[in-house]
Amino acid sequence: MALGKTLRTELDEIRSELSRLREAGADPKAEAASGGLHEQIAELNRLVQDMLESAEDTIAEHPVATVAGALALGIVIGRLTAHH
Repeated sequence: MALGKTLRTELDEIRSELSRLREAGADPKAEAASGGLHEQIAELNRLVQDMLESAEDTIAEHPVATVAGALALGIVIGRLTAHH
């Protein structure tokens, strides 16, 4: 899924930025905050992975319902954004 790759890429970029900040010698309070942030990012990554796996399983189990739902959502969004 493209969305999954985008989220993974963003999470990797955040991890890289945190690593650069730690290496730059941020003050102890900032390091403690970034450590907590690192844990939150790891948890977010796990939740995103679980959500993507769940979505893939649901799509595989119910392909017709998934396509019908996507069509219905597209119609609703189209009507909401239509100019009169």
